[in-house]
Amino acid sequence: MVDEVSDKEPNIIWKPLPGSQTRFLTCPVFEALLEGTRGGGKTDALLMSFAQYCGRGFGEHWRGVLFRLTYPQLADVVAKSKRWFYSIFPGAKFNESDYRWTWPTGEILYFRYGATEDDYWNYHGHEYCWLGFEELTNWKDLSFFEAMLSTCRSSFPGMPRMIRATCNPFGVGHGAVKARYKIGEVSAGTIIREEGQQARVRIHSSIYENEHLLKNDPNYLPTLEAISDPNRKKAWLLGDWDIHVGSFLEGVWDASKHIVDPFPIPSSWTVWKAMDWGYSAPYAVYWFAMDCDGCIYLWRELYGAGEKAGQGSREGAAEVARKIKRIEEHDNRLGYEYRLNLADPSIFSKNGTDRSIGQIFRDNGVRWLEAWNAKGSRVNGAQEIIRLLAEDKLKIFKTCKHWLRTVPGLPPDELNPEDVDTTVEDHAWDATRYGVMRRRRSPEIPKNSEELDGLDNEADIGSDGVHRIPVQDR
Repeated sequence: MVDEVSDKEPNIIWKPLPGSQTRFLTCPVFEALLEGTRGGGKTDALLMSFAQYCGRGFGEHWRGVLFRLTYPQLADVVAKSKRWFYSIFPGAKFNESDYRWTWPTGEILYFRYGATEDDYWNYHGHEYCWLGFEELTNWKDLSFFEAMLSTCRSSFPGMPRMIRATCNPFGVGHGAVKARYKIGEVSAGTIIREEGQQARVRIHSSIYENEHLLKNDPNYLPTLEAISDPNRKKAWLLGDWDIHVGSFLEGVWDASKHIVDPFPIPSSWTVWKAMDWGYSAPYAVYWFAMDCDGCIYLWRELYGAGEKAGQGSREGAAEVARKIKRIEEHDNRLGYEYRLNLADPSIFSKNGTDRSIGQIFRDNGVRWLEAWNAKGSRVNGAQEIIRLLAEDKLKIFKTCKHWLRTVPGLPPDELNPEDVDTTVEDHAWDATRYGVMRRRRSPEIPKNSEELDGLDNEADIGSDGVHRIPVQDR
């Protein structure tokens, strides 16, 4: 919001709008996210979050840096900063070559960019009291964001320190941001406190708060209301996070249909599990069940997530096998029989070691068969997941939190739009792909048929991905 001081003093004074802008600027929590619709004034609020401490006696000790994902993306926020700062702070200067604001009283605000966790090393050892991130969902994961948190410090006594970010529910980082701020789990304004971490909170912004924009640009709201894509409209007009605009599964994923409350799996249903192995990256194990109508349920999850997004728990195969055994301890008593357990074929490669990862699992009581991973299997597996979702034949228990965090928002691969982007956290996706490419047994294949490949005498995997199970074993 802007006010003219008087006819004799034309300087513009910016005042926060009632609602989210005011809450954001007065928020005492160390880390705050301002999220919501387009047109809510989030960028202005982010700039003023830093500027409100200028001239308060901190001088050169009040240093901040505002990040965008790429250098070209900085242009808009720089233009907005010039619009306000030159008028509000006479004497403040912007250095075009260094993208830096300097105040007459010594405060400094840098505009910078960084994409990956490796970019953190450009700022290693730096000291900033204020860190800002514009459009946080533009980052595919939060590794750079989280690494930069270590630079938010000050040796000056009494200095405020804060992390501030803005975004819409849109972009490749949609799922990561939604998970960090527990959107859908806790209401806006709820302070999230986790052991070993600073407190964080999100504040919801709405275009309907911005009366100044609605008055001066009456066509802006009708433009948003006229968006034909229902998901994009929900994101930009309503700030709805229960969408995945631009995701690989856009158009087929529907949380209201595909997420279900847990229920006991009947012993008469076919059950199996699949795994995508990881050590430094997460491993993902999912238990599947198929009802009599062919509907598949992902009903149990074991996910090896580390402390950072995309990082694995670094557990060995023997330890993971023991976890699986403990989880399945009572399954046999319930009538569950896992005859077809599928994993990435790479775990059966020894690569110069005495035992393969698959052998270590087997030695610890968990036997895996090679999932179909031949040429074309990724695309075919992706299409099978799409088909199942489109036909309402794939359901996810709401307790599979890592699946729900990562899979619905996976973006397509830029070079191969028929597959997901494999540079993001796609481990739950791969385990699902292995699992749904399971095929029912072919009754014409007898137990001792020469067509069997001898893998535990349980299944033969054809070049078409069909897993053939001997009739007598069932």
